[in-house]
Amino acid sequence: MFNQREQRALIGLTAVLLIGMLVAVSDWYRPSHSEEFSVVPYAVAPPRARELVVAEQGPLSLNSATVAELVALPAVGPKIAARIVAFRRERGPFERLEQLTEVNGIGAKTLEKLRPLLTVE
Repeated sequence: MFNQREQRALIGLTAVLLIGMLVAVSDWYRPSHSEEFSVVPYAVAPPRARELVVAEQGPLSLNSATVAELVALPAVGPKIAARIVAFRRERGPFERLEQLTEVNGIGAKTLEKLRPLLTVE
């Protein structure tokens, strides 16, 4: 049926399969010896939690807010926050909230989310 080379290959594959099964079964019966997993807490607060923090502090002045303060707003990540600060530095202070849509990455929907949380004092 099989020549000697094919028999050796089948025996080798069978051995590898059996060893793998033994390892899998031993991990299943003794989970304490397998890799441990842990939950990593958020590096940044989830969006809903950030909204609550911002809502408690009151409206944020768009013309004096830092990148760190802007990141706390919903739908604003570090890149968009940096763009807002750069926009303000290049063109001067915001005169009205609608100017925020001129910043790359902020559209009408994002502006509506941010409107109650920002002022242009």
